[in-house]
Amino acid sequence: MFTFPGGEAKQSTGTTIKVNDVQRPNIVLLMADDLGIGDIGCFGNDTLRTPNIDSIAAEGVKLSHHLAAESMCTPSRAAFLTGRYPVRSGMVSDKFRALLYPSNSGGLPRNETTFADVVKTVNYSTALIGKWHQGLNLNSWNDHHYHPLNQGFDYFYGLPNGNMRDCDPSDESETVIRRLPYIYRHIMLSTLLAVTTLLVLREMSLISWKLLFYLSVSMVIVAGVLLGLVRSIRIFNCVLMKDFDVIEQPVQLETLTSRLTREAITFIKENKKRPFLLFLAYTHPHTALVTSDKFKGQSQHGRYGDCVEEMDWSVGEILKTLKETGLSDDTFVYFTSDHGGEVELGVEGGWNGNFKGGKGQSTEGGIRVPAVVRYPRLLKPGTVINEPTSLMDILPTLSVLTEASPPSDRVVDGRNILPLLTGKEKVSPHKFLFHYCGKNIHAVRYRPRFGNTTYKAYFATPKWTPGTYGCFETYICLCTKAIRHDPPLLYNLSLDPNEDKPLNTSDVKYIDIVKRIKDEIDVHRRTIVPVEDQLSTERVLPKPWLQPFCGIPPLIMCKEQFVES
Repeated sequence: MFTFPGGEAKQSTGTTIKVNDVQRPNIVLLMADDLGIGDIGCFGNDTLRTPNIDSIAAEGVKLSHHLAAESMCTPSRAAFLTGRYPVRSGMVSDKFRALLYPSNSGGLPRNETTFADVVKTVNYSTALIGKWHQGLNLNSWNDHHYHPLNQGFDYFYGLPNGNMRDCDPSDESETVIRRLPYIYRHIMLSTLLAVTTLLVLREMSLISWKLLFYLSVSMVIVAGVLLGLVRSIRIFNCVLMKDFDVIEQPVQLETLTSRLTREAITFIKENKKRPFLLFLAYTHPHTALVTSDKFKGQSQHGRYGDCVEEMDWSVGEILKTLKETGLSDDTFVYFTSDHGGEVELGVEGGWNGNFKGGKGQSTEGGIRVPAVVRYPRLLKPGTVINEPTSLMDILPTLSVLTEASPPSDRVVDGRNILPLLTGKEKVSPHKFLFHYCGKNIHAVRYRPRFGNTTYKAYFATPKWTPGTYGCFETYICLCTKAIRHDPPLLYNLSLDPNEDKPLNTSDVKYIDIVKRIKDEIDVHRRTIVPVEDQLSTERVLPKPWLQPFCGIPPLIMCKEQFVES
């Protein structure tokens, strides 16, 4: 797919782009968590203040048709890291669609190649700061099998899982309470029913008073332990690590963004004399929505807006550091989100613009994400590109920019978009893009090689709560509950980006396009090799022996010393 003769980057089309002759560019990748495409100023939001993110677009390129490979955190990030659909690495499932705990035994397989692995072959220093969410341990609490330091990164400071509502001490447990809202009542009633049953058995002389006493005490103890675990999920789920060490448990969210920013700035300054790749994966604006005092109540959109504006401040600090160190012109800066905002959270779930649906869905609101890129050496300021591009494109594009070789022993689904970014090419390198929900293709995007039209065919759509574009009964749309379409729904996204008017199934154009798409699905499926499911029930269930701690149980709580400037 790519060759690198004489410091030049070539696509299969023959287009040649001259890269920096002096030195390889530094790479700064910035990723938001659950940010909607409508939450950024340069994408049409005039009430949320994001001047620093907007400045990247003004000084570089805005990608208005940028797409996540999946609409949930874990699989989307796996695709971003590897340039491959997550079904190829086993990082998808129809039941559990993300890793839920640091004590899961699933994760990004070690035989996958990340963009950090790629650039390290040409002597880049690499760091991941922020959210990982690709697994941690496999067999023991300290084997760190899936740890970032075993996936191409030299330095890690962040959360092995991610920011969840559990991490806000003022909220109930998101993982348990949100899915089982009556868990406390069920535990208490079950215990009461069990003790009552024992009393009845005693009245019938079927058990002794002694056995009644021991069993009753045991049940009360079990109930107490269960209640304690529910109330203590914050301690177990909200872990901050530095390399292999747990340095804070539970994580203190009020200062987290400031600390991530501090670590990123330090890494840039320490590596200013050598090429580096920094992946700063923000925990904003995913719930829990907690900011420092400086940003609380400052936006027009409540806690969610506060988080977006604090994240934008951090982006500004990174850009300022690049300028102060003289690295601004020689650094490729990219900002995006892992998928769309969560509709089911209402005003605390972000805004996906005019696109339908959101997180957990293959609709445009779930997978179309904001993206801006800045690299003054090659990219023209103020450029807007409305061609389909993908998070998966970063790995092959960085391979070209850094003159490193992408993995040649596997299918890489991403494409080098450097010719598109520089204006040398006008049409997306993707003729087809497949939109999975779990392990199944729910939609396919088709970009013909001529004209300006992009089509999208739906073979399945979410079963929305009536009158909404979300699945409020299940909190996230379930792949297995989707509505199947045969024949598929086909939309002309160029004329109908809101997907309001499907093409007539008897139309000659419909018949031709759907046939092309179905033929390509058959071709694509033949390239999928079965692999172990990393999000299976067995892998996702928490395992106490895999739980990371900063001390020896029960003394497992600790706090990093940090003074906010």
